[in-house]
Amino acid sequence: MTEQKYYYKSTTKKEFNCVKDDEKLIETLSDKGYTVYSVRQKTNQLIPYHEHPTEEMVIVLTGKVRYTVEEEIVDVEEGDIIRVKPHSVHSMVGMAKEGISNLLLVFI
Repeated sequence: MTEQKYYYKSTTKKEFNCVKDDEKLIETLSDKGYTVYSVRQKTNQLIPYHEHPTEEMVIVLTGKVRYTVEEEIVDVEEGDIIRVKPHSVHSMVGMAKEGISNLLLVFI
């Protein structure tokens, strides 16, 4: 896991010992009491700057997204995880070549 001041970056293989089994990931995370959303983000679709009182974990199932966390740009793609620390201002834009990125947004 790569730790920065405002976020951590890892992979589903390291964190969950799997790569793309989204049903298993959803079940595992839900069983822990986390709120999980399945999101389809279009290429160039922007989620503007915002923050959360809790940690946000984004698991990229397919595609690629670009996060800006505080002022640092972080690209995350299929199999990657980014965990944004509470109260860190961030935005996200879809970057998938195929047009859609499939993500799991998890609030811890």
